[in-house]
Amino acid sequence: MPETDYAKLGLRCGIEIHQQLDTRKLFCSCPSQIKEDTPHNIITRKLRAVAGELGDVDPAALHELLKDREFIYEFYQDANCLVELDEEPPHPLNRDALEATLEVALLLKATPVDEVQVMRKTVIDGSNTSGFQRTMLVATDGHVESGSKRIGIPTICLEEDAARIIKKEGDKTWYRLDRLGIPLVEIGTGPDISSPQEAKDVAEKIGMLLRATGKVKRGLGTIRQDVNVSIGSGERIEIKGVQTLNDIPGLVENEAKRQQGLVEMRDELKRRGFSEFTAGITDATPVFKNSESTIVKGKKVFGMRVPKFAGLMGKELMPHYRFGTELAGIAKEVAGLAGIFHSDELPAYGITEDYVKQAKHLLKVEKDDAFVLVAADEVNGRRALNEIAKRCNTAAKGVPKEVRRADGTITRFMRPLPGSARMYPETDEPLVRITKGMLAAITLPPTPEARKKEFEGMGLGLELANQIVKSRVMSEFISLSKEFRSMKPSVIASALLAAPEGLDISPALALVDSNKVAKESLDVIIEGMKGGKNAEEVAKEKGLVMMNNIELRKKIAGIVTANKGTNAGQMMGKAMAELRGKADAQTVKRLIEESLK
Repeated sequence: MPETDYAKLGLRCGIEIHQQLDTRKLFCSCPSQIKEDTPHNIITRKLRAVAGELGDVDPAALHELLKDREFIYEFYQDANCLVELDEEPPHPLNRDALEATLEVALLLKATPVDEVQVMRKTVIDGSNTSGFQRTMLVATDGHVESGSKRIGIPTICLEEDAARIIKKEGDKTWYRLDRLGIPLVEIGTGPDISSPQEAKDVAEKIGMLLRATGKVKRGLGTIRQDVNVSIGSGERIEIKGVQTLNDIPGLVENEAKRQQGLVEMRDELKRRGFSEFTAGITDATPVFKNSESTIVKGKKVFGMRVPKFAGLMGKELMPHYRFGTELAGIAKEVAGLAGIFHSDELPAYGITEDYVKQAKHLLKVEKDDAFVLVAADEVNGRRALNEIAKRCNTAAKGVPKEVRRADGTITRFMRPLPGSARMYPETDEPLVRITKGMLAAITLPPTPEARKKEFEGMGLGLELANQIVKSRVMSEFISLSKEFRSMKPSVIASALLAAPEGLDISPALALVDSNKVAKESLDVIIEGMKGGKNAEEVAKEKGLVMMNNIELRKKIAGIVTANKGTNAGQMMGKAMAELRGKADAQTVKRLIEESLK
């Protein structure tokens, strides 16, 4: 299959990085920590969309309002306060978080603003108890180098993280407030990225610069990437919640294909003479009352004719994703339905050709038409079909502006793309002036390129130095290299890269540093520590505690005597097979040479 010509396709891509800062929360003194124990209490809320300062209501807010959801917030008495519950005004802005964001801005060659104005951004999906997120512009006009290309960074912002979703049941959604309010630095590039691989490279470069500060959190969920994608004849699509860098190229490639497929659909509908239609929703329950199909048996069924769409419901937009899948995602989002079924995939699911014919007759489906069926109660069935009709009408115009959720390397519909009406000033927070003194007090860390050269000078080698700079353990490597100066930095680096993320390996390194275990035993000890045991327990259980010098000399003498007539290399092999983990290889080699003399 030929490679996609992204330049011809007009691909434009931008990255938004959201990185948690390692400080207390942004507008209160609560700790920035994720808790796994049982929350102490809950509150229940419903949120409403309101007009902004110019009298407009944000389209994304209106979309959420249609769902009529109830939000249940779980919180902790020792980790949350009235600010997170929206029962008290925000406290003064966290200056540590602001200074960390300014440091990031200077690393990205951006220009800090003169004054920071806290803004409210309307968010009514329930992830903020207040119905808005506090955010502020900190710097503009930065850039990052990607190969020989400069990628612009128009904005660098500081904002509060959202509550984390726990579960959904019907029209109820559970959130936990431990994450709400953790400071996030948001870095947004311009639409300067022109290939899927370049998108990954840019995200990786920005992540390395963030970690270089030593002021960001590490671990799963502490950094999130959003990707904006458009093609020449498409529209900007924001893909939320990209968890790993490796998913980025596939997501960009598939979104470009999806938009290309939607443009082809638009052109085909134009050729067919499609005209905008109103959802003519019909109760189709009588048609299926005797069907044995499990998806309709004993349920209410509603249907709708979709003019001129024959064959287009099943059109593949990207791998394992058809236009019908897109409509099913909308039904799930707006009405909580598990799915839909349409004429391009029937007969199937136990629905026979006879029932398909009856449905077509009831819905007045003609040759070029399609139809959509949903099994649901009347309120949710009609809600889903009305939104599906809107989406089919939009297909005649091309690619709709949307926010989509990353699901591996494909995307799912979330909501319409927010508009400008969602932002307005936060009246509870004063302006914060950025002075020359504040900027002069910031000491910038070495760049990733400078760190790589430094690590090579420490004996890591090009490949290992590159791995450490790109990893999330660079700060830990620097710290441990200073703590265990007698150990080779390459040993520390290799151990860190092999260890599970978040595991403190310093106790294992301390055993090697004090000559209690051999460095060859590090991987065994670290593996044993995964289960919660301490390093010394693992060393004793595995028989890895090193022999003292007297025992070792006696053992070496016996090995030399038993292997007379062999050379030093063969004796070394015999000795290490017997003493591995109980003696350092260099010490064994030295004692064998001494014995042979």
